[in-house]
Amino acid sequence: MRSSIKQIPNMLTLTNLFLGLMSILFLTQAGHPHKTLAVMAFILLGAVADFLDGYLARRLNASTDMGKQLDSFADLVTFGIAPISLVNYLVPPAHSALILVSSLVFVFAGAYRLARYNLGDFSDHFVGLPIPVAGVAVAVYCAAYLQWGATQHPGGSTVITALFVLSLSALMVSRKKVKRVCGTRSKTLK
Repeated sequence: MRSSIKQIPNMLTLTNLFLGLMSILFLTQAGHPHKTLAVMAFILLGAVADFLDGYLARRLNASTDMGKQLDSFADLVTFGIAPISLVNYLVPPAHSALILVSSLVFVFAGAYRLARYNLGDFSDHFVGLPIPVAGVAVAVYCAAYLQWGATQHPGGSTVITALFVLSLSALMVSRKKVKRVCGTRSKTLK
């Protein structure tokens, strides 16, 4: 019984991965009237699952190298690929080259950030912006874009979108130390 309780963090990690995959797959569904809203909700729910997996891993003393690796794979999907897929879905096709380049940079920066986290000992601080924060920021930005940006100046909002994505990318790979606010040896906020 005790070993099955220690699997709860990994189940939450897989839930995070599932939500990220559902975000991406939902964007391919033709004609769904609220798919962008659903995608944003999946990403935000993924953030909740990601927070809980790290919290419970610490509380249950169930942190493992396998869980850390699995968590990073899930985070790359949910907070790297899914938000960028949403950006690419929302941007007008005429401006796709600029968004494509910034999107690739974002995913590569997120992957680098996660690899650096997995190889280091960051028990009292983070180095760079954690990818869940960056991914949620992109999802929230997309909500604002839908509300205001898409109807205003699409070309200008595309440049702003690309600059926003590139800024988050730079923050993820930066060497800036950020003090942890919740516990030590956290699996959350890579």
